[in-house]
Amino acid sequence: MDVYFTFISNNPVLFLLFFVILGFIIFNEYKTITQKFKNISPQDAVFLINNDAFILDVRESSELNQGIIKNSKHINFSSVQTSLDSIKKFSDKPTIVYCKSGVRSATISNMLSKNSFHEVYSMKGGFEAWVSDNLPVVKK
Repeated sequence: MDVYFTFISNNPVLFLLFFVILGFIIFNEYKTITQKFKNISPQDAVFLINNDAFILDVRESSELNQGIIKNSKHINFSSVQTSLDSIKKFSDKPTIVYCKSGVRSATISNMLSKNSFHEVYSMKGGFEAWVSDNLPVVKK
């Protein structure tokens, strides 16, 4: 036991950083467990799309030149809050949210869950994961 105390007293910064990183890991796991939406892969999204899911694209307009997922509704990330009324009619359907890489879609999925959308999914990896899995896209 004295070895541990000696290590801690000789390396206080290292010991502090260990607890900071441990705190971040615990916080992230807690956030993941308590979130009301689910993260899904593009393959899982295909299954839901084939079962009449609502697909919401929250990429910015400048990102649409790469294409879109067929039958998805596009609303800019910054406009989703003000456009909630236009998509409320889909709140009872499974809702898949995607962006370019999956970060913004998690934020919007959380917002939709808090606004009475019952079954919300955020696509891990976003549109980039969809394309890398060679799934079909529609170009305008």
